[in-house]
Amino acid sequence: MKVLLCASEGTPFIKTGGLADVVGALPKALKKNGVDVRVMLPYYKKIKEQNNAEYCGYAYVRIADRNEYVGVFHKEYEGIDYYFIDSDRYFNRDGLYGYGDDGERFAFYCFAVLEAMKVVNFFPDIIHCNDWQTGLIPYILKNNYNYYMEFRRIKTIFSIHNIQYQGIFPRDIMNIMFMPYSSSLEYDNCINFMKCAIMESNLVTTVSNSYKYEVLTPEYSYKLNNILELRRDDFYGIVNGIDVNKYNPETDKYIFANYNIKTVKEGKLKNKKALLKEFNLPFKDVPVFGLVSRLVEQKGIDILMPIIDDMIEHTDAIFILMGSGEKVYEDFFRYMEFKHPKRFKSYIGYSDSMAQKIYAGADIFLMPSKFEPCGLGQLIAMRYGTLPLVRETGGLKDTVKPYNKYNQTGWGFSFGGYNVEALKEVMYLATETFKDKSAWNLLVQHAMELDYSWDNSAKDYISLYEKTINSGRKKWTH
Repeated sequence: MKVLLCASEGTPFIKTGGLADVVGALPKALKKNGVDVRVMLPYYKKIKEQNNAEYCGYAYVRIADRNEYVGVFHKEYEGIDYYFIDSDRYFNRDGLYGYGDDGERFAFYCFAVLEAMKVVNFFPDIIHCNDWQTGLIPYILKNNYNYYMEFRRIKTIFSIHNIQYQGIFPRDIMNIMFMPYSSSLEYDNCINFMKCAIMESNLVTTVSNSYKYEVLTPEYSYKLNNILELRRDDFYGIVNGIDVNKYNPETDKYIFANYNIKTVKEGKLKNKKALLKEFNLPFKDVPVFGLVSRLVEQKGIDILMPIIDDMIEHTDAIFILMGSGEKVYEDFFRYMEFKHPKRFKSYIGYSDSMAQKIYAGADIFLMPSKFEPCGLGQLIAMRYGTLPLVRETGGLKDTVKPYNKYNQTGWGFSFGGYNVEALKEVMYLATETFKDKSAWNLLVQHAMELDYSWDNSAKDYISLYEKTINSGRKKWTH
C-alpha cells in the first residue's frame, strides 16, 4: 500500500502545533505496519536553513498570468522519505501562516503536490490530507488530473485536526488558480478549503471519537455541522498517539533525572525538586500544577484565571505555567507571578526542554480546554506520571478516565461544564487526593501503564485506507 501524507507542517522540520507532531509520528507507525508512506511539506525558509535536502527536479503551476516554479526536494529521516515543495514567492518567509495571500499560497501548494508526484514518480493509492491547507487537493485531483491514468485511481482521505481553522478566502482565488466553480468550494459566498475537502474526499476523519460527534453539532462545528452531516456515514474518529520514543521519561535528555514505571516515585521526586529550584522555589511536599499551552481562548485560560487567587489562598499548591499567545493571558501570568512570587511562576514563550521538565516535574497537568479535538499534552503528561486535569471534551474525554475514590480507578481528574465552579471543584479534589499518597501513587501507576503509542491508531488508519481503496467515490449534493 502506498500513502502520501500531505500537511503544512511536521516534526522534526517545522512545528507550530499538534498537527506537526502527528505528521512526525504517524508515518513511522504506518511504515512499521508495512505501508510505503511518504510525506510532502512546503519548503519553508526555516526548513531550508536547518536541513540540507536533495534536489529532485521541478515543475510549473499555472497561476493568474504566469507559470509558477515548483521545486521538489527530498530528504530521508528515520526511514521516512520527505519531499519539500519549494517556492521563493510563497514559502521563503519567516512565518508559516498569517499572511494576506495565505489562500493563494496553499492553493499553490495543493496544485504543487500533484505536480511533484510526477517529478518523483510516486503515485500513491491514498493521498492523506491534513487540515485546511491541503483542502483543495481532493477537488483538484478529481477535476484537473482525472485525464492522467496514474492519478485516476488515487483515493483521498481528509483529516480534521481543528475545525475552527477552515481556510476561508474570497472567491477570486478560483480565477487565480484556474479552478472550475463548484458548490463544493463555495460557502457563505467565500471559498472554504475545509468544506471543499469534506465534500470531495473519499473519507473524512478527525482526531478523536468524541470530537467527531461534537463537530456534528452547531456548538462545536463553526457552521460546518450540516456539511459533515452529509458525510456522516464516511466520517470517522481516530484518536492520536504520541511519539513514545521522543516522550520517554527513561531516556529523555531534557529532564533532570530519568525514570520508568518502576522508579517513578523516586524519579518524579528528583524532577520536582529540580523544577522548583529552576524557578527559584524551595522544595515542599505540595501539589505542583503544570501547564504547557498556547494562551488562547480555546485552552480554558478564561475559567482558570479567576481561580488562581482562591487556590493560593486556600491550598498549598504551586503553579508553574508555560505558554504564549494572546496578550491578555500573557499579562495575567506575569501579574500573578508578581503577586505570588513564592507560589506562581510563569514562562512566557515555548521551549522543548522546559516543557519536558514541566511534564516530568509537575504533579498535575492542567488542560481545562473549552474544546480539544484530541490533545497531546494529556498523553505526554501521563507518559511521565503526571496526572492530567481536563475538561470532558473531545480527545480529553476519550483518553482521561477520572479518578473514582470509591473503587480507586482512573488516572486523572475531569469536569464537565465549562465554568469556573466546575474547574475549581475538581482542582480542590486533585489537591486533596494528593495528600493520600497511597491513592496518588496508584493513579500514577495507572497512568503510566497506558499505551500512548501510534500502533493502534495506525492500524485504524490502515483499515480506513483499505476501505477507501476498495470503495467507489459517492456523489454528494447539497
